[in-house]
Amino acid sequence: MLYTAVWAHRGASAYAPENTMSAFLLACRLGADGIELDVHLTADGEVVVCHDANIKRTSDGKGVIEEMTLEELYRYDFGYPDVFGTRFKGEYIPTLKEVYRAVLPFGVIINTELKRTRPEIVKAVLQVEEECGAAGAVIYSSFEHDYLKELKALNPAAPVAPLYGTDGAFVELGKKLNATALHPAFGGVLADTEYVKKAHDAGLRVHPYTPNSIDDLTDLVEAGVDAVITNYPDRAIEIRNKKLRRFI
Repeated sequence: MLYTAVWAHRGASAYAPENTMSAFLLACRLGADGIELDVHLTADGEVVVCHDANIKRTSDGKGVIEEMTLEELYRYDFGYPDVFGTRFKGEYIPTLKEVYRAVLPFGVIINTELKRTRPEIVKAVLQVEEECGAAGAVIYSSFEHDYLKELKALNPAAPVAPLYGTDGAFVELGKKLNATALHPAFGGVLADTEYVKKAHDAGLRVHPYTPNSIDDLTDLVEAGVDAVITNYPDRAIEIRNKKLRRFI
């Protein structure tokens, strides 16, 4: 029987401000198998969770994260007012450590994506993992493949997964990085009926990002991907569970 895990992209970001505690906890309550998040380093070396390098889009402030201290970042509201109005007013930027400690009791997988920032980010995320006792619950991904190489050099047991678009040489990429999984744009997976088989034959899992429509999620579940990274975890769970009730 096939099982497609559901990972909430930046938390349940269709329903709560992305990369916030509200989004992550909602994803857990909805029954997601995992969460996906993005990390940057602050000027004072804290690992914080935010997608963009600049806080302008998702907060009521502006500025580049790696040029700001954590104390400075705490001055701004990350309730994403342009999308959610005042519903999540008072939401703050979380540290990676806070997120780990909040979601680990739910037994979820945590996909930590390293964004382009200072190279110290690699050692910093491994330190947070150790401090929080998160080994075995975290998989690291990045478009910065050199970060993944360094991460594997520092901790060969750490699962890594390269992020990419529609690279046709995805098996070679996965092997080169000694990856556990591949994180491709979902369109590339749907365009190649042999995509999942090729990856599985090479010992690589397939976790595409970011399918959100019912049709795309259904097609990916039927294709046998190992996880979907989606803004709508509830939608994906319903589709996955319906498929699990069928004989294969």
